[in-house]
Amino acid sequence: MRRTVGAVVLALGSFLVVAAILLPTYVAGNLVKTPLDQYTVSVATSDNATVFDVASLTVQENVPVEATRTVRADPEKSTDDVVVFDAFLVVQDSRDDKQITFTSDRVGLDRRTAEAQPGFDAAVDDEPTDHEGLIYKWPFGAEKKSYDYFDTTTKKTYEAKYVTSEDVDGLETYKYEMQIPATKIGQLEVPGELVGSTEPAVTADRYYSNTRTVWVEPKTGIILKGQEKQSQTLRDAAGADKVTLFAATLTFDDQTVNEAVNLAKDSISQITLVSSVAPIVVGVLGVILIVVGLFLVLRRGGKTESSFRSTKSSDTRTPVKS
Repeated sequence: MRRTVGAVVLALGSFLVVAAILLPTYVAGNLVKTPLDQYTVSVATSDNATVFDVASLTVQENVPVEATRTVRADPEKSTDDVVVFDAFLVVQDSRDDKQITFTSDRVGLDRRTAEAQPGFDAAVDDEPTDHEGLIYKWPFGAEKKSYDYFDTTTKKTYEAKYVTSEDVDGLETYKYEMQIPATKIGQLEVPGELVGSTEPAVTADRYYSNTRTVWVEPKTGIILKGQEKQSQTLRDAAGADKVTLFAATLTFDDQTVNEAVNLAKDSISQITLVSSVAPIVVGVLGVILIVVGLFLVLRRGGKTESSFRSTKSSDTRTPVKS
């Protein structure tokens, strides 16, 4: 019976040791993924934006604006390996909540690498659009290197270069920066005088440029802080900028940063539990059980009673004669 129990304990200990080895590799790799129920809202603001007012055909300076981006997962369209995101970006004049721009985006991302995946009804502003590279987050275990990042305005991918490491509310982050040069994104029909033409109406080219900077918590790939220095202009026939449609430096507000930091801390705790704490605890327990199992299996039995029993000494007393 003792040896049977020992064998069971030994097998259980061996199983736990194997589990401890698999936890930080295979198991953690399958558990550490972007959640299928993710829902985040980020707000970026600027107090001194330049905005073109369509009603008055004038450029207004020092306009307070707010850009709100909502990203939500679509669990029904997602898979074990790919999460489908629907994202909506609204830029408003903070004085009267008047909408300046609106953009919608749909994309499928690898749940571990954050790389855009083909298919999944990917679209920008309801127009089917192939996405490439990263968007909305970085991979788990981000590195100090360049990544390709997709820009929804130009519908192109740009290099996001690692710049340096910086502290954001107590968490180390990797700072990445991408330069989007002035790129034609469309045309607008406007009064000729706006772009220096004598024609009553002309079709002017619309150009966009941006310097995007993000601060990423590397273990989780979560963007804790973001900033965009955007510019949109109308150009004349010679290719010179004539009208500023929008120009602003938009930066995440404090609430957005705090919420992102808290989310990252919770995610780090879960990753640490699966990849470090649990393997150590399970591994130590497994070793202890192996030792106990070996002891039970190999231990000899206790002392047994000798087959040569000592006999009682005969009564040597001399009988008393009567």
